[in-house]
Amino acid sequence: MNMKRILSSCLLGVLLTSSVLAERASAQVEVILGNNHQHEWREREQRRLAWQRREREERDRREWQRREHEKREWHLRHESNYR
Repeated sequence: MNMKRILSSCLLGVLLTSSVLAERASAQVEVILGNNHQHEWREREQRRLAWQRREREERDRREWQRREHEKREWHLRHESNYR
């Protein structure tokens, strides 16, 4: 009787352990196969932020060029008035 109890306890332990290990393995397989939605979201967010940064830099560059052009025009107009 005692031997049956020991064997059944061992069997139960093996089943529980294999269940936990199988769950962990399943999670690792999901990450390896690319089903990690958090990772995909992070990559999309980084691409979006990089695009926004490029757009802002381009807009700033165009604004700077416009101001420089206006300065040159202003100097050209006013220099000709003093001559």
